[in-house]
Amino acid sequence: MSTAAIVILLVLLAPIIGVVVWVVLAAGFTTVPAGSLGLVVKNGKATDHTLAPGRHWVPLVRRFMIVEYPSVEMAYRAGEGASTASSELDRSGPSLSCALGDRARADVSYTVRYAIIPEQLRTVHERFGPQGINGLVRDESARAISRSLSDPEVTVASLFGSERTETEARLAAAVTAALEEHGLRVAGFVLGPVDLGRTGEVIQATVRARFELALEEAEAATRLAQARNDGELERQITSLREGAWRYRETDLWRELVQRSDGVQLGRRRPGYGPGRLGLTVREDTPTNDPATTDQTTTDQTAADDTSTATGMP
Repeated sequence: MSTAAIVILLVLLAPIIGVVVWVVLAAGFTTVPAGSLGLVVKNGKATDHTLAPGRHWVPLVRRFMIVEYPSVEMAYRAGEGASTASSELDRSGPSLSCALGDRARADVSYTVRYAIIPEQLRTVHERFGPQGINGLVRDESARAISRSLSDPEVTVASLFGSERTETEARLAAAVTAALEEHGLRVAGFVLGPVDLGRTGEVIQATVRARFELALEEAEAATRLAQARNDGELERQITSLREGAWRYRETDLWRELVQRSDGVQLGRRRPGYGPGRLGLTVREDTPTNDPATTDQTTTDQTAADDTSTATGMP
């Protein structure tokens, strides 16, 4: 073959070879989406090669595969229904029922925020896989919290005031140590509401009683002053002075409004009597009881006559 033929052959084959090489190389490019980590799996076995988000080239001739895991923080919320999970990164479950160090029962709600440690992604993949991380966090966090709360030093008082902060820090340290053993880094821990059952009801009743006693003491001075004024009013009533009745009028109307036994305020018929007010007070009575109705009418008439004589509305 002449030199010219060789040159012509090379000119024709070079583009073809370039296209083939480009197709092979282009097929090996893969993109790891943002918020994910790519674990390189060779022939079905995980490797220590972890891919960060972005574009990477993996040789197809060696049968590589990429398994994606979340690289952002995930959350598990204990104390909420499973239907409240908003996404794959935010899971929820029932509250944790356990016993405190003083044997008091408690239903604990908490939130754990965690992320995968990239250097230990292979361990996570081989032991749990993408779908087993949530179960791991649920079980290990519940175990760590139960052990910490069962310590004899932890009592009901440890869940209130400044001791609650110390208890939360203790639980966070226990959960962090438990999850780091399995390749997960704890980014945050929040101790939520704790339901103490009957014990909590006793505590709330004790707190309410203390504030109710303070309220009674605060109102005692007002009631004492009112009793003194009522005593002075009794002496003024015998003189039928208009000022004494006007003083008591506001309290009487307030008592009528606050009554809940069927008292009604109605408008008096025109021409009922000169100098009479346009309001009347009536109590609800059963209409099918004539005796009760007659007695109510008699009492109302007597009350109207009494108010006319005294000048009270």
